[in-house]
Amino acid sequence: MKTNGKINVLQLVEGFGLGGAEKKLKELVEKMDCTKFHTVVCSLGLGDKIKEEFEKLRDKGVEVIEMPRERKIDFGLIFKIAKLINEKNIDIVMTTLFYADVIGPLAGKLGKAKAVFSWETISAPWWLYKRRLWAYRFSLRYCKKVVSVSEATAKWLVEKRGVPEKKVMVIPYGVDIEKYSTGSGLEKRKTMGWSADDKVVGMVGRLVEQKGHIYLIDAAREVVKKYPQVKFVLVGDGYLRSELEAKVRAHKLNSNFIFLGFRDDVHELLTTFDIFVLPSLYEGLPNVVLEAMASGLPVVATPVDGTKEAVVDGETGILIPERDGDRLAIELLRLLDNHCLAKKFGKKGRKRVEDVFSVEKQVKRFEALYASYV
Repeated sequence: MKTNGKINVLQLVEGFGLGGAEKKLKELVEKMDCTKFHTVVCSLGLGDKIKEEFEKLRDKGVEVIEMPRERKIDFGLIFKIAKLINEKNIDIVMTTLFYADVIGPLAGKLGKAKAVFSWETISAPWWLYKRRLWAYRFSLRYCKKVVSVSEATAKWLVEKRGVPEKKVMVIPYGVDIEKYSTGSGLEKRKTMGWSADDKVVGMVGRLVEQKGHIYLIDAAREVVKKYPQVKFVLVGDGYLRSELEAKVRAHKLNSNFIFLGFRDDVHELLTTFDIFVLPSLYEGLPNVVLEAMASGLPVVATPVDGTKEAVVDGETGILIPERDGDRLAIELLRLLDNHCLAKKFGKKGRKRVEDVFSVEKQVKRFEALYASYV
């Protein structure tokens, strides 16, 4: 314990990008008990889309620092972060995302932090771990624990990244339940130009291959045959946007698809959806699924990684095979046809989040972990 009477924590993150990992880090820092913990957030400069959101944390006594790399591989950052650890009397270092995972443990060792933890929020395809595995494994020698967001990601860390099983622990994501409403969303629908009778299928996620938007477009071709006015609302942005828009035009679905881009009112938009869909190819524990469940929505998703730990098939939603637009269409039609079943799934989903995935449970587990090493 340092002279300020608090445990000093450095949250080292790859950048302030739009991903779920960055957003969940911001939420974690925001919810930490500031009477017991003092937090310094340091970005390595890979992304700044939600930089302002982190800077707002200064009002809660959080220090926010940027230390961008000067070249693609900048090992000088190890010494800079080690110096920061000494200057700020840091007790605990936690790293989020790959670049921070490599720099942080080495800096923590040099700076004599009491413990370094890595927060692993995603499983990944071959291109992520094969190319970078040696650097990751070397740095992880100096990590006390690798904190996984799901049992599936924990298994992947052991089997694919070679992390010793004794180093891996699971702390599932948590949702700020009070932020998410199970209301009708009629007023929000009006502001969006949608009527109460519109059928709305929503998806929130970056427009990248991982999220499987193309399979939703394939499914839509069948769904519109029965529900010609159905709306497919895509929230998020990414490098595939123009390609996805072209695919929508090619299938003459322009009037059905709405690309909203990045939004900061997702919690309100969720109330306007009838069904939430996420046909991902891989995930960690997708926070958007938990948010959809907290909003009382039935979820149709692929059973990848942590998704199948959140969604109980046939109880809070429906799990479908990956890359299967035909099956996705069948299940969307099933829920659009059966409002009572959709409401039943949504109600049980909300209860599951309350019981298992609350942000309060998540934060308390992190606080206990940090305190146990000081």
